[in-house]
Amino acid sequence: MNRFLPPALIILLLIAFRFIGSMYPETLPNFQPLAALFFCGAIMAKGWKGWAIPLGAWLVTYPAPAFLQGNTAYLSPVILLTTALAFVATFLIGKSLSGKNFGSLLLGSVAAALAFHLITNGIAWIGDPIYAKTPGGLWQSLWTGSTVSKIPSWVFLRNMTAANLVFTAVFLSARFALPKFSANPEPVAAR
Repeated sequence: MNRFLPPALIILLLIAFRFIGSMYPETLPNFQPLAALFFCGAIMAKGWKGWAIPLGAWLVTYPAPAFLQGNTAYLSPVILLTTALAFVATFLIGKSLSGKNFGSLLLGSVAAALAFHLITNGIAWIGDPIYAKTPGGLWQSLWTGSTVSKIPSWVFLRNMTAANLVFTAVFLSARFALPKFSANPEPVAAR
């Protein structure tokens, strides 16, 4: 039973943050720990769990922002595939840093946020006719955002970077501070 507690708590926490973030998109847009979970999943979990737990959390919580904000464009296949590609990159960055020290992992979480931002906004620049297919249009996609958006793109990058740093630090601290959960605990010797 103990081995299921950490993943269950993480998933419940992610669901709560997704719903809270969706309810207050103007206050803290993109301050979501989901990218950090893909990054940390690659570092901390062995085998398929490192990918399956974040993927499951994403699939369960992803529709919430679309419905709560009334913008079902987030559910388009292109956006879903782009987001999945960005999460794969985030996961691979985490996997490449597995076994590194705390500081390297925190820097890696920043790199993962930057990679996620570059992939999603780069594909938006390529596919969205609102952006000119020029270096200026790419800059607009990466930094200022579309003319119809109230929030510039850099705010999303800032918030994702902050979320990645905070949650990576929490996950790594928990990894070192809490006892290991084992599927087969050692039997206690009789006295």
